[in-house]
Amino acid sequence: MKINEDYEVLLAVADHGSLTAAAASLGRSLQSVSRALASMERHLNVTLFNRTTRRVYPTAACVAFVDRIRPAVREIAAARETLADQGQQLRGAIRLAAPTAFGTRYAVPAVAEFLRLHRGVSVELVLSERHVDLAGDAIDLSLRLGTLAPSDLKAKRVGTLRRVVFGAPSYFAAHGYPRAPSDLASHECLLRKSAQEELWSFGPDGEAVTVGGRFRSSHAEACNMAAVAGLGIARAPLWQVREDVDAGSVEVVLTEFEPEPAPIHLVWTSGRTLPKRVRALVDFLAARLGDELG
Repeated sequence: MKINEDYEVLLAVADHGSLTAAAASLGRSLQSVSRALASMERHLNVTLFNRTTRRVYPTAACVAFVDRIRPAVREIAAARETLADQGQQLRGAIRLAAPTAFGTRYAVPAVAEFLRLHRGVSVELVLSERHVDLAGDAIDLSLRLGTLAPSDLKAKRVGTLRRVVFGAPSYFAAHGYPRAPSDLASHECLLRKSAQEELWSFGPDGEAVTVGGRFRSSHAEACNMAAVAGLGIARAPLWQVREDVDAGSVEVVLTEFEPEPAPIHLVWTSGRTLPKRVRALVDFLAARLGDELG
């Protein structure tokens, strides 16, 4: 933003031939206009204006530069104004579906910020572990984790999820670190209540390793907390244990053998033009989740 604002100063000074007149036209102080010009000359390593006591005169280099950037600066300013207008005009309700745990942790803070920006919009967040029927349940958008099954839904990829293997420092101090996936056969592994969970895949080709252990649960958070307690090595999407990793309660291992990250998508029904408010939420969540999960 600041670069474009400085370029707007440059155009104003070139057009008015005076720092004072340029400052008045921009609603800025004379000092801020002068500082912006000095900063640009240092950054570009060129003299932009020759100065007298009463006026400033653009150099040949400045004239050529201004001619090149003027269309882009004006276009950015116009786009910014249009965006502001759209933001003021957003009205109506949005129904957003998301998986329960992920939606609580990531969708709620993002939606809260979106609602602060758009006072005329309301959001109903539908949390469920099942894939909702968008048309039947009147859902505008749905956040879905993992590879999408073939369907006629429209989709926008908004991020990726790492799947990591981790354990508590106390466990590794007692039992050592696995150096390769095959080492897990001699470790206590924490399992979800599913026979399929005993096969852990690694690497981009999905090489499978059979693991076992004395603790299993049907609840993901229970397995993750068991790992924090030092009961063994667990596997989960990184977002579920990021706070534990950051706090040092668990350590991620075998990072060089991780499978390909799983995608996150926003999906909506095909054959419809998204209302402005819904499209705005799509773009907002894409930017927000991309930053947080990237």
